[in-house]
Amino acid sequence: MTELIFDPVEHSYTVGAQRVPGVTATLAPLVDFSMVPKAVLERAQQLGTAVHRMTELFDLDDLDEDSLSDELLPFLTAWRKFRAETGFVPELIEQRFHHPALRFAGTLDRTGLIGGRRAVIDIKKMLTLGPVVGVQLSAYQELCRVNGHEVLDRYGLGLRKDGTYRLVPFKDKGDWPTFLSLLTLRNWREKHGVAEFDYAEA
Repeated sequence: MTELIFDPVEHSYTVGAQRVPGVTATLAPLVDFSMVPKAVLERAQQLGTAVHRMTELFDLDDLDEDSLSDELLPFLTAWRKFRAETGFVPELIEQRFHHPALRFAGTLDRTGLIGGRRAVIDIKKMLTLGPVVGVQLSAYQELCRVNGHEVLDRYGLGLRKDGTYRLVPFKDKGDWPTFLSLLTLRNWREKHGVAEFDYAEA
């Protein structure tokens, strides 16, 4: 099997010698951060990365809690509470997969059992979990399927700075076709060298 390589600096995926689109990048047309100041956005991204890394180390039983900042501790409390109240035990943790037929890649946060059913979970450091999360999770669900890890359900998990969490199921059957449409559009632009706004209305 051809090796999947992830570049954390560019947040890009390569399979063999070919770069393939990632799930997050493919969703870009659905997400608009243009009104958010750059400094605020960068800070939010840094904190989100730190929260993900913290929960990953916790699940791997390799977290030094004494090293955590006061800012991170409430998010760990929320993660602990989620696991305790749902009985969730992680199976796949920050797992990278590649779709050999559709040629895209992504890094899912977790899979595991919730209510006796295997689910894929995306962890967010936010108060609201919009419908784009469902589209994102549908791509991860498909990546799991083609790589031999069938999952039945999709959940967004919002960890809050007050130590609470919100678990939201996503069931819209239109989520996967939406992702496919975005992937097709992205591939077409790349094939023809057309940027998102690189054309003028006649």
